Amino acid sequence: MRSLTALISLTALALAGAVGAQSVPSPVPTGVTWILASLQEGGRTFTPTGPERPTLRLDGRTASGSTGCNTYRGGYASRADVLRFGPLATTRRACPGAVGEGETRFLNLLRQVTGYELSGQTLTLFAGARDRLLFRAGTPAPAAGGSVTEHRLTLDGTWQLAGGTALRPLAGNAPSLTFAGTRVTGSGGCNRLTGSVQAGAGRVTFGPLATTRMACAPAVNAQEAVFLRFLTGPSLRASVDGQTLTLTAANGRTLVFRRVGTAQESGQPTSAALRGQTYTLTAVGGRAVAPAVPPVTLTFEATRLSGSDGCNGYAAPYRLDAATLVLTGEPIRTLRACSEPPAPVDLPALLAARPTLTVTAAGLTLRAQGVTLTFTRN
Repeated sequence: MRSLTALISLTALALAGAVGAQSVPSPVPTGVTWILASLQEGGRTFTPTGPERPTLRLDGRTASGSTGCNTYRGGYASRADVLRFGPLATTRRACPGAVGEGETRFLNLLRQVTGYELSGQTLTLFAGARDRLLFRAGTPAPAAGGSVTEHRLTLDGTWQLAGGTALRPLAGNAPSLTFAGTRVTGSGGCNRLTGSVQAGAGRVTFGPLATTRMACAPAVNAQEAVFLRFLTGPSLRASVDGQTLTLTAANGRTLVFRRVGTAQESGQPTSAALRGQTYTLTAVGGRAVAPAVPPVTLTFEATRLSGSDGCNGYAAPYRLDAATLVLTGEPIRTLRACSEPPAPVDLPALLAARPTLTVTAAGLTLRAQGVTLTFTRN
């Protein structure tokens, strides 16, 4: 009997040890940008096409990323090795050919995900018994049970292209970028651009970039094409040294930017410096605004300013009192009936509120009534 009791005890201990030795699922990492390497659907394996690979990033309870063409965002929930996504909202950019097909396939599988597996720098999402999405970490993944400490680059603000081995900017038409959190706006030297950006651990990944369609001089068009192709390539290495930002592509080519708008570079605005300049609204309170037709604009003459509020035209006399813009008469507006969505700000009303004015090489900033408007110079 004692032998039987001892055997039962040993068996129980062995079973307990076996249970304790089972692997515990690693928690799904947050703060990491995952880049799609491949996906399996219906027994077939697909790899991303086009210059932009789909991405996934989990922060708090929010999932976001790029489909390879559009950006998406939605909620998610995870527990143990279970992972499910809520409804995903996407932008509505048209995606041609194979890129559009890849986007549809990616989003369909993402919505069907029920679980995941983490192995080193690889994250696998399971959608049913056979379908899956395979991601590689674009930023360092944590050890099992650990947390991610991501060192964000200090990019917020405006940077103007100064040079680099990939492109030499044309005088008077230098491209620029303005970062505000996960949004980026700017100019390719001719057209305005806007889109998403993810920065961390010494790398920058630009999401799909939407641009206006202005026709420019051939040399300016060629410069803009090279600039946009560089930005929308694979994840770029990024380094900031004082007021200099360097972006490096996988082939080693670089773009070098200088920060603009610092105290040393931003002098007191003058009517002479503003005269003949036209600016287009690109951000409100640090959040980029979508390109609109017609855009919200501001044009300066010697003693008069004018522009579009996104529907109607307006004009008013003005003067500068140091860095304060003062209207010396009531704004006059046209009375067109507007069917377009309202502009994100009532610009003529803000101009009448005596905003402070800051001028940079890339544009200008107006601040009044707790609102900050960022404009890019045309």
